[in-house]
Amino acid sequence: MPVVVALATAVALCLVSQVPSATMASPIATPNPHQKTFTRPSVKPATVCGTVIGIDFDKEEFSVGFVNLTNQVELIPNKDGDIYTPNYVRIIEFPDDSTREILFGKDALTRPLNEREEKLTNAIYEERKKYWEENPVRNYSLPIPDIDFQFKPDRAYGLGEFNSINLQESYWRFPRSWLHTQEGVMMVGDEWENVSPRSNRGGSWNATGQCPGPTDAELEYGRKRREKEYMQKLTVVDLLMGQAKEMAEERLREKVKFAVVTMPSLTDKSHSRTSRDTPPALHTEGLVRGGLYPLRVLEQSEAAVLAYEPQISKAERAAGGRPQTVVFYYLNRFTEGISVFETNRDPAEEDFLRLKTVAKYHFYPSVRERMEKAMVRYLYDMYTDGSHIALDTPRKGCDNCEWILDGYDSNPKEQAMAFLRNDIEEVTYQSRTWPLDDSESDAKEEWFFVSMTEYVMLTRKEWKDFERAWLKSHFGAMLDRAYEKSGVEIEARPQRIDHFLIVDESRFRNRTSSIMREVLGGSAELNELVDSAIEHKLGLVVSHGAARVADYVTKRSSRHSCP
Repeated sequence: MPVVVALATAVALCLVSQVPSATMASPIATPNPHQKTFTRPSVKPATVCGTVIGIDFDKEEFSVGFVNLTNQVELIPNKDGDIYTPNYVRIIEFPDDSTREILFGKDALTRPLNEREEKLTNAIYEERKKYWEENPVRNYSLPIPDIDFQFKPDRAYGLGEFNSINLQESYWRFPRSWLHTQEGVMMVGDEWENVSPRSNRGGSWNATGQCPGPTDAELEYGRKRREKEYMQKLTVVDLLMGQAKEMAEERLREKVKFAVVTMPSLTDKSHSRTSRDTPPALHTEGLVRGGLYPLRVLEQSEAAVLAYEPQISKAERAAGGRPQTVVFYYLNRFTEGISVFETNRDPAEEDFLRLKTVAKYHFYPSVRERMEKAMVRYLYDMYTDGSHIALDTPRKGCDNCEWILDGYDSNPKEQAMAFLRNDIEEVTYQSRTWPLDDSESDAKEEWFFVSMTEYVMLTRKEWKDFERAWLKSHFGAMLDRAYEKSGVEIEARPQRIDHFLIVDESRFRNRTSSIMREVLGGSAELNELVDSAIEHKLGLVVSHGAARVADYVTKRSSRHSCP
């Protein structure tokens, strides 16, 4: 038995040793798929021609916009009439006649294969199968097989959670799971970021449990594979940005060569959900290959605030030029992030708003799930304190009860918490339809079972009060974490917040503004940035910001048409 334990320990250590360190230098020189920053060549305003467009280039979709002659932001629809185009392309190359067909967006995801494409797909997979039958053991001294990176007609290639989607499979959804954490801990930050279901990156060990580590040939082979993966992604970005350019030129009826582009905000640390984020180098190089020169590359949080540039500039002038401080907070069902900006410009030289990042913090675990887990702990404490009610007969009409009883029969505490979580998820879903200010609705009771015959009870008002208190604590912790992670000491933190912007796509959207106002001090002078012309969805707000910056650059240029 000790030998088995020792071997298992050695294997575990071997696997851990194969995981690249976050602080290791990237093995790739240029292009660099791990590059987090880049230097953009400067362009003199006089060399900029035509209309500069704004592109919101998210992981899953992109939009193209500009400011029209009435000073309104206009987002250009694609051929389907949608202002967002999914970031997927399908590349079909026929070797018999050297023709190539490219599908974008919805077409790439939904158009079925025809007979010729089916035949080509089968030939590609047969060729791949034959190669690996002839080379059953990976030979690190051989070149990387091109067949591994050949674009296949039955796959749509993208940049988001899935590098590619098999059109013949219907299960490509990101799995939803509860993250296991210690009870009673407010999960804000690193504890969640470091949880990853995939920590093993390969590795080998011999019969005695010794881990020799990767050879030089294995490291070189991995480097070359990453280069090919990067170049494949670069092709996707190139085609997508070429499509954005084509959409803009068709709408504007002129040549378009310059753009302001946004990208998803970079996290402080890598996480399983962000491991496929597209780095700035990929955005900029892909833009250039697609025929567009990136004049500005903005994080989405910065672009969202710049959508309200007219309001902030007006307040800045009213304050005698005093720099304005803005807090931006975004959340949806999967992710959230908070940023603190300060206006930073010399009015004598520049009349458009520029932002200096004071602090930021972005991460991905669901706020809703964390609130539900806090509610589970709260209700379980009520139960153990004796605040529960017993039924004469067992509960009826519970879809998951049998599964809970079978899965947690040996642990009463986990069984009780599983029952609570089941009911809390159901009430969370229903709460979206509750009236906001209705005393009759607020007085209604909700039951949360801890067993088949016992439950604890909350009124809807008590549920809302708990939610509000938890969210207020969480928002405050998020702001503190942003300062801490950005290295801003307490004495250096802004003494005054002038504006805040909330973009809430979660189920809490009716409450976040008032709660954040309380967290930021509740001053009557604190201004919430709102605009009836901008629907509060992240993509729309960011697209407006990119278009506003693009319009400013256009007006500073010579405005002559591009050749």
